[in-house]
Amino acid sequence: MSKPDSAPMAAYRLTPRAADDLDGIYEYTIVNFGLERARGYLNDLHRRINDPAENPALGRGAGQLAPGLRRNPYRSHVVFYLPENRGVLIVRVLHERMDAPRHFDPTV
Repeated sequence: MSKPDSAPMAAYRLTPRAADDLDGIYEYTIVNFGLERARGYLNDLHRRINDPAENPALGRGAGQLAPGLRRNPYRSHVVFYLPENRGVLIVRVLHERMDAPRHFDPTV
C-alpha cells in the first residue's frame, strides 16, 4: 500500500556565517559551562531553529537589518532567518547583547 502524496517537511538551511555562529556558541559554551551543557544548549537551539521552519511567521520582523528578515529569540541568543518556499534560511545566530546591525551584510 502506498502512502498518499504529501508535501515534504519544512526544513532549515544554514548560511556559512550561521554555521560559524553555532560553532562559536558551542565552543564558548564548552569552555565556560562544560561539554554536557554545551550539547544540551545546542540541541535545544537546533530545535528552536526548526520552529520557524515549520511556521515562518513565528518570529518578529527584522526588516530594518535586511529585507524580509525575521528574528526568533532563544535564551541568550537570537536566530535571524529568511522564510523560503519550504522552510527558512538561517542567516545568523547572535548573542542578544551583540549589536545586530554591525553583523549584517545589507545584501543578505
